[in-house]
Amino acid sequence: MKVLRYGVAIALIAVVALSVAGCSKEPLAAKVNGKKITLAEVDVRLTQMAGQQAEMFQGEQGEQARTQFRNQVLDQMIEMELLMAEVNKRGIKVTDKEIDAKLKALIADYGLKDQVELEAALKQQNMTFVQFRKELADRIQIEKLGDQVTKDVKASSKEVKEYYEKNKASFVVKDQVQVAHILVQDEEKAKKILSDIRAGADFSKLAKEHSIDPGSKDKGGEMPMTDKDQFVPEFAQASWKLEPGQISDIVKTTYGFHIIKMIAKKDGGEKAFNDIKDEVEEQMLSAEKQEVFGKWLDELKKNAKIDRYLDANPPQVAPGTAPGAVPGAVPGAAPGAVPPAGQGAPQNTVPQAGK
Repeated sequence: MKVLRYGVAIALIAVVALSVAGCSKEPLAAKVNGKKITLAEVDVRLTQMAGQQAEMFQGEQGEQARTQFRNQVLDQMIEMELLMAEVNKRGIKVTDKEIDAKLKALIADYGLKDQVELEAALKQQNMTFVQFRKELADRIQIEKLGDQVTKDVKASSKEVKEYYEKNKASFVVKDQVQVAHILVQDEEKAKKILSDIRAGADFSKLAKEHSIDPGSKDKGGEMPMTDKDQFVPEFAQASWKLEPGQISDIVKTTYGFHIIKMIAKKDGGEKAFNDIKDEVEEQMLSAEKQEVFGKWLDELKKNAKIDRYLDANPPQVAPGTAPGAVPGAVPGAAPGAVPPAGQGAPQNTVPQAGK
């Protein structure tokens, strides 16, 4: 899932305008400086965020979850309304070229092939590409707003070095592997494929023909460089024993039977300060900018006239059950950033530890 810079917990989906918006008979969720947010608008956005996980709102606990996340959605919409009003007040603009560049980067980030796959993911959340492109424009404008608000945040060389010393643990690189694999459900089939590979058959071709991992099969089984411990233990241990070019024996996990090919591996270790000075400075400034922007946003809310008509303290449900939540999402970030993992973006069936 993606969040905007400066730690603003707003999903890429912004308010979807409805034909009923502004109708005096439509029940209201809130008013922000006189601007109405209807319950219908909140529910449309909640439905989009839930995507194919709408069943989580069924039953008594599901109704509690719906109430909680409905309030979270409203919080996001209130923030978005305030931020976009500030964008307009400052005359911040965005060009088609900027939107196209952001769109291209987003497609790459989620491992999608092209706009067609993106549109398929959006469709599962009842959202059109035109709507999504508008939300990207909003995102870029808010990032520009953040740049203006935090333009005075600086760091000296001494401060950067001190930050590194205090946060060394965050600059440690773990053991990493890049592998290709073929995953099948039947052990006998795995044995036949392994026999063919050792007899000279092309690994990539066999992966495309037989692997059931939708996130890697079309790439010949290849996966990106990944921290070794992100894979389940059986897969991680078997892959780490291999040298580049080597093929594993059959590896059994709860997901089936794997044949692994090592592409590259990197030993982990602590990064020397001089090698990552720019990275350290970027991380430090990012944290400081998030803090500055957060305080600025709190002040913006404080000075706004916000009338809220939904219960601000609904029943709480178990953490991690947010609609559209994805493993690895930033804590506190809005659920259901588009396109959500598992809804259009190819996913490796080789599970990651703890997920």
